[in-house]
Amino acid sequence: MARKKILISRDSTQVVEITAEDEAVWAAQKALRDAAEPARIAEEIQMNRRSAYQEEADTLFFEEQAGEVASGTWAAKRIEIKKRFPK
Repeated sequence: MARKKILISRDSTQVVEITAEDEAVWAAQKALRDAAEPARIAEEIQMNRRSAYQEEADTLFFEEQAGEVASGTWAAKRIEIKKRFPK
């Protein structure tokens, strides 16, 4: 028995039948999205870390090498960034 679904848009409202095939396609698409989610999250974390390293930590490395800031400042900043964007 096919289920019915109501589709609402700005222009109209329609009642359509959802076949078993439709549900199978939607389930397969959802499974693909769900499977890709961990990789997407990991990529987003990596991008956030990379940006934070460039904006906050890279200059500290050179300042530490030049003796302008205390030793360990750069490493502490990297640890802070990793905690802010955990894997």
